[in-house]
Amino acid sequence: MGKLTIVVYHYVRPIANSEYPNIKGLEFEGFKRQLDYLEENFIIVTSDQVNNAVLKNKPLPQNACWLTFDDGFKDHIKYVMPELLNRKLSGAFFPASSSITKSKLLNVHSLQHIISCCESIENLVIDLNRLCKQHGLIENQINSLYKKYAVPRSYDTADTMYVKRMLQFGLKENLQNDITSSLFEKYVNISKLEFSEKLYMNMEEVSELVKNGMYVGSHGAEHYWYNEISENKQREDIKTSLEFLEKIGTPTSNWIMCYPNGVFNKTTLSIVKEYGASIGLTTKVGEALIGESNPLILPRFDTNDFPQ
Repeated sequence: MGKLTIVVYHYVRPIANSEYPNIKGLEFEGFKRQLDYLEENFIIVTSDQVNNAVLKNKPLPQNACWLTFDDGFKDHIKYVMPELLNRKLSGAFFPASSSITKSKLLNVHSLQHIISCCESIENLVIDLNRLCKQHGLIENQINSLYKKYAVPRSYDTADTMYVKRMLQFGLKENLQNDITSSLFEKYVNISKLEFSEKLYMNMEEVSELVKNGMYVGSHGAEHYWYNEISENKQREDIKTSLEFLEKIGTPTSNWIMCYPNGVFNKTTLSIVKEYGASIGLTTKVGEALIGESNPLILPRFDTNDFPQ
């Protein structure tokens, strides 16, 4: 019960030493400064405390803050967990299971690195359209898709949004995968398997999170946009992610769901409720009101909303 500030993190690393410095992430020293700020202004709570507040009406401390980490990056075991342990803090981690169990490079991260490595987004659009034509799309179809998806948003240009939307859900899944692989090979110039093994934690490392008192929850299996896929596909994806949680030692009763890409629909909510989720995390920005808000659609703040 009570107000809860939930903070979401993705990449946390010494960016200057990164092979891909153009990827937007939180500098590790900035992360430590932000933890200083959060500890001074909030009480950092555990996932168990949040679950008990939702399920048992147990009050949260005043100025409660919950730390969450999405996507299962190697950053989280290499930099985040040691820093949390050093401060006697706990966090909640949400990897997409296929990236851990199959070393599968998720399309969302393929795209991020393709865009970060390309020198010209205009040339990337040309390459995308060329590959679409090679796979059977005609000029009128491509023009129609460009008009639909090339809509600028926040920090992204119209061309950037076109590339993202086309390769996230604008094309059929097999076509998305084929074209993304071709673009990744050209622009990033490393095998997807090798890249995946460098980017994500492995099973042993995720299990290490659990052994050290961190919570690991569901982020789906394939990082789908749930509002763009069928009920059966959503159900299978969530079921697969729960099998993964069982393997690493996370209880699958009163488990916590972190929706991939922050999106969901009524079908998603029905499925996670049926499968016993107690909490669902979105990317909607705001303070969570435990006891008043629907616990399956809790908002979060981004790390950029706080001093670093």
